[in-house]
Amino acid sequence: MADRIALNGSRVLVTGGAGFIGSNFVHAFLGSFPDSHVVVLDALTYAGRRENLDDLPARSLTFIHGDVRDPDAVARAMNGCDRVVNFAAESHVDRSIEAPGEFIQTDVYGVFVLAEEARRRKVARFIQVSTDEVYGEVLEGHAGEDWPLMPRSPYAASKAGGDRLAYAYFTTYGLPVVVTRCANNYGPRQYPEKLVPLFITNAIDDEPLPVYGTGLNRRDWLHVDDHCAALISSCSASRSS
Repeated sequence: MADRIALNGSRVLVTGGAGFIGSNFVHAFLGSFPDSHVVVLDALTYAGRRENLDDLPARSLTFIHGDVRDPDAVARAMNGCDRVVNFAAESHVDRSIEAPGEFIQTDVYGVFVLAEEARRRKVARFIQVSTDEVYGEVLEGHAGEDWPLMPRSPYAASKAGGDRLAYAYFTTYGLPVVVTRCANNYGPRQYPEKLVPLFITNAIDDEPLPVYGTGLNRRDWLHVDDHCAALISSCSASRSS
């Protein structure tokens, strides 16, 4: 309880905070801790929308248009922040096949830039938002935290690289890192390239529903609100834990 109370009045950097999960997290965090302040750093690429944050009070939010690969932008955004939540990422498997370099630059090098600045500033918590894609194809049952990483796409490999780099900063420098690996999210503000909104919009427009392989594959789904609640709990832990 004391840790959650401490969050009310904190200053948190949320990278990629204008995107789908990031913007939902910002809304959830400020809804839970109205006396806190969130700094959003977002490059506003195709999936980031500034209007996702328009209904938040100006006193609670600072928006910086910038890239996590830019050390100057990161230093400016992290100034005064005690926690960092990193959503910034290139995030679509099909796009990673066409342009893998962009994914490596943002999802790996971007984590390096953020972790270096967080280490310098001695932040209380660094949350690296990863994905269960790092486990690759799971033919039976469910992947656990101790499963080997077997990424099968440039996207999954870049996310695996980023979360292992964040972990390395924990083991090498003592940066208080938490790495989360969530299942597929769905919910409001999701960019329509993703499966759930794509199926809905295609069905409305009477267009085909794209299915890979035999159609017998199964996926785990997580509502974005539940994901954000878990991330807020991860932010609550103190530096010493």
